[in-house]
Amino acid sequence: MNSIIRLTAAINKVNCGNPQDCLEECKALLADHSVGDSDITVFPRLSLCSPSCGNLFHSPLLLEHCAAALGDMQSLCVGREGYVIVGLAIDDMGKPVSVMAVLYKGELIGLIPTFDNAAPLVNEGFSQQLLPADTVFAVGDLRFCILSCGISGLAVRVTELARTGCDLILIPSYFPAVAGQEEEVISLLSGLSRSLGIAIALVNGGVGDTSFPYVYRGFTSILECGNELAYVQAGTVSASCTVDLDLDIIRSQKLYSVAPTVYHSIIPGTDKPGLLRNVDRNPFLPSVGKAEYLTDLYELAVRSLAARLENIGISKVVLGISGGLDSTAALLICVGAMDLLELPRTNIIAITMPGFGTSDQTYFNALQLMEALGVTKRDIPIRRAVTDHLEDIEHRAAKDVVYENAQARERAQILLDIANAVSGIVVGSGDLSEEALGFSTFGGDHLANYNVNVCFSKTVLRELVWHIASTGIISGIEDTVRNVLETPVSPELLPPENGEITQKTEDILGPYELHDFFTYYFLRYRMRPSKILFYASIAFSESFSPDFIREKLRLFFSRFCSAQFKRSCAPDAASIAPVNLLGVNFQIPSDLDPSLFLQDLEESEA
Repeated sequence: MNSIIRLTAAINKVNCGNPQDCLEECKALLADHSVGDSDITVFPRLSLCSPSCGNLFHSPLLLEHCAAALGDMQSLCVGREGYVIVGLAIDDMGKPVSVMAVLYKGELIGLIPTFDNAAPLVNEGFSQQLLPADTVFAVGDLRFCILSCGISGLAVRVTELARTGCDLILIPSYFPAVAGQEEEVISLLSGLSRSLGIAIALVNGGVGDTSFPYVYRGFTSILECGNELAYVQAGTVSASCTVDLDLDIIRSQKLYSVAPTVYHSIIPGTDKPGLLRNVDRNPFLPSVGKAEYLTDLYELAVRSLAARLENIGISKVVLGISGGLDSTAALLICVGAMDLLELPRTNIIAITMPGFGTSDQTYFNALQLMEALGVTKRDIPIRRAVTDHLEDIEHRAAKDVVYENAQARERAQILLDIANAVSGIVVGSGDLSEEALGFSTFGGDHLANYNVNVCFSKTVLRELVWHIASTGIISGIEDTVRNVLETPVSPELLPPENGEITQKTEDILGPYELHDFFTYYFLRYRMRPSKILFYASIAFSESFSPDFIREKLRLFFSRFCSAQFKRSCAPDAASIAPVNLLGVNFQIPSDLDPSLFLQDLEESEA
């Protein structure tokens, strides 16, 4: 896929003042197969000589050998598909200048001057043969610049280059090692990468260089919109890492959409083997700091509900408790809100409404949960009311959609009426996964006064409720929550068999982990279906066949497009997660034709 750009950060071991030895280390790195497939390969600053040469930079002999090493690099790159960027010192009108040489297929495309930290090199007054420091290059649609400066100027210079419209900033550097400084620099760049929505590759040299008074430590960090795709510390030998940047992800997050003038561009190769980046099966959750993120999500959900109750002068909430995942999460959020407002938990009116499909497992889950939390319990069976209603409308058919939805609508009526009776509001429990797939009954569980789950996918809710129970955020519910998590997801609208659930949602729709994956990449990055299929086939390669994933992706887009009318009149909710379907963040036509998306899938199959 042309939106995938392969990038290699290569850290060669240096022999101070010996460009030939430095060159041999570079050659060995370039000979690596994964590096050979890269669209961009970047070495550290002064990688062909090291910055510790000091006054030797003024020696014509050293500069001649640097030039010869660069010539050998050019020969090595003849026929090579991708940029190779290497650092050296050159003689510019009698002055030694630190530059990054940009090579492509053996041709020297240009020399980019770099700022110096320690070595006595000239950094201003360049001749016309050197390109401006903000020169833009391109691989396909990806624009990149080369930046090398001192630590103190990093934030300013990175922001300046991002404003030009660059997608990727390469930072070939040679920072002396100072305790704690490496972490500080990476943290700084990570924040810039996230806030600016760009990719940054820091490549710091120094392997083999211990020249007094500095110690050098080679390392690289490659960041994409704040996410670290790779980190390597070189140690005592040359090292490299290769990753795949995704231009779709970058462009969806970029702060500045300016189209810069490109000095030189190449077309990326399309025959790269594999995918050199991690594809998480649950992208809604961070790979690092998951516990902190879940705590933050819960606290935000609690605060949003508490704020709503305070603002409208209501102190009671009403919600249906099925004993399943969604209602459990909603109840825990209600408990948190009451505790925050210092109101009694008995102000939560939790109602079980057993119907034709209620199983023993979910019913007892609900009763145990309400008992453990100390909320007001009510048990209102709906079988008789629904039967009367079906007779009133002369519905004689088998257990069809009318039979199922009548139960959901009866429950909604009970909740709304009781909320009126106690001067409270109905708290809904519909989640992001159901919103995306339209898996709710219009006028039934679709209705509420306020929804607390709508920003959470099914996969996030599972992690969230277990986090709340297992960490003691709310105590005394761990065993019950474990039982809830072991219960299959079900609307429970068809009769059970021997007390066991027969209607399982994932048997109808497919695995929620797949649909949540589709939802994330479509909403967060607006990826086309074929691209989502590509990622899903990698992430779930050990669980599902490509044909199965394709089938469920077709189902996802068909249901997603047809369900917008429900989302257009969904209950009010707070936007507390980065990916959601709330109208303030996402709007599409209610009569959207899915053929555009389905066609893309069919074409990818061909």
